[in-house]
This record gives sequence, structure tokens and C-alpha cells, in this order.
Amino acid sequence: MRRTISVTVLAAALAAVVIGSGLASGRGGPTSITLHLTSKLEHASYVDNAPQGRSAGDVLIFTEKLLDAHGHTVGSDASSCTYLFDKRSLCSGAYALAKGRIMVQLVQPGPTGAYTQAITGGTGRYAGATGTVKVDQHPGADQFTFRIRLLAP
Repeated sequence: MRRTISVTVLAAALAAVVIGSGLASGRGGPTSITLHLTSKLEHASYVDNAPQGRSAGDVLIFTEKLLDAHGHTVGSDASSCTYLFDKRSLCSGAYALAKGRIMVQLVQPGPTGAYTQAITGGTGRYAGATGTVKVDQHPGADQFTFRIRLLAP
């Protein structure tokens, strides 16, 4: 019985220290940011590695302008996708926005349809970002929904 009380008291004391240090550091709860943007392709380059024709190991590199609902440029993105053994690609990319960058990783299911990117970090306003970017692919302009989660300073 005495051991159980000691462990319980120790756990309560540790919880108080952790909660107290979080309050003392000024850190609040997480902040959520949602952005709705579209894209316009700027540049694309395709590297056809052996064997010739679409095959695993080929690479697509591209950049796009990011546009708000009024068609104003609010940033850009850059991505590199390596084709896998089927229609999928392994991709990594970065979104450059006015107050920082957001990094993503994903397995893209193919050249059409919708998919979700994992936010793996960021810089500036987006330092420590987590969350997702949903992409709905359309000819000429993909639609993006950013759901960004940040720890409040």
C-alpha cells in the first residue's frame, strides 16, 4: 500500500511540474490555420531514367504559383516526385508563403483525383507545423486545403 501511495504522489508531483512548466513558458494550446488555395503550373521537368519510357525511378520536378480565391499570387511551391513500380509516386515538396515555408511528404496515387499530403514541418510562422494538405487535382489548377496545426508561442 505504501508503494502505491508513493508512486501516486510521485506521478501527481511530476504532472504538476510538467503542467506548471508549460504555463510558465507561456505556451498555450495549439493554433489551427486553414488555407484554401489553387495553383498554376510554372515549370516542369521530367527525367526519364533507364529503361526508356515511364518506369520506376523516373523523376518529375515542378514549381507552381499559389493563388488565393481572387486569383492573387500568395506564394509558390516546389516538388520532386519519383515514380514507383505502379502509377504512384513518392514525393516531397515545400510551399513558400509570405510568413514562412511548409514542408510535405506523400505517396501520390496518380496524376488525377484527390490525395492528402502530410505536413512534416515548417519555417518562420509555420515552424513546428503538423497537419495535412488535401489536394484535388484538376486540369490547369489544383485545389489545396491546408489544415495546419501549430503550437501557440
